Amino acid sequence: MIKKILLASWLFPLFLTAQSYDASLGLRLGTDWGATAQIRVPQVHKNFVLEGILQSSLQRDEGSFTLLGKQHRPLLSRRLNLFYGAGVHAGWNNELDKETGEEIGGPVGIDGVVGIEATFAGFNLSYDFKPAINVGGGSSLLYAQTGISIRYVIAKRNVIWDKKKERANRKDKKQRQREKNREKKRKEREASGKKWFEVWKKG
Repeated sequence: MIKKILLASWLFPLFLTAQSYDASLGLRLGTDWGATAQIRVPQVHKNFVLEGILQSSLQRDEGSFTLLGKQHRPLLSRRLNLFYGAGVHAGWNNELDKETGEEIGGPVGIDGVVGIEATFAGFNLSYDFKPAINVGGGSSLLYAQTGISIRYVIAKRNVIWDKKKERANRKDKKQRQREKNREKKRKEREASGKKWFEVWKKG
């Protein structure tokens, strides 16, 4: 029995492909329900994803659109991803304040997100916790949202973004960062040399 479990745990990741898409589209269900779309943005990082969520609350007569930037990291294996990020939201609310009788106003604010994701057989499955803080409108200051998203991969990895260009862009980015670091160190050495020269001169 133990051997079967170990074999299954070894084989299961082989059927998963983490971050093996450029774009996916599907549904998000949880404390809120709606549509979700994702696109990989290698110009930021090879595993950076922008996600747009259009959702309606199951608890309030309210809806919103959220835009998230998410960084994906391998978890246990590169085929299983942990992701985290932040974003903004804006929406509408059709409810009235019980005390004043005035319209509550649509929620506007900032979001955080953390979750886990796997892609297999052309489908992308994820679970996330997405706290939303309203700086304006909304029924309360904080919404503690959770959701399960299932998306269909509409563009596999490097269908939208050319693989060779992506590698070249990463190489150029690293080169620019190295040059920036060298310039920073050079300026620090010059500043340090001037400082010691002034101390020696005063002495």
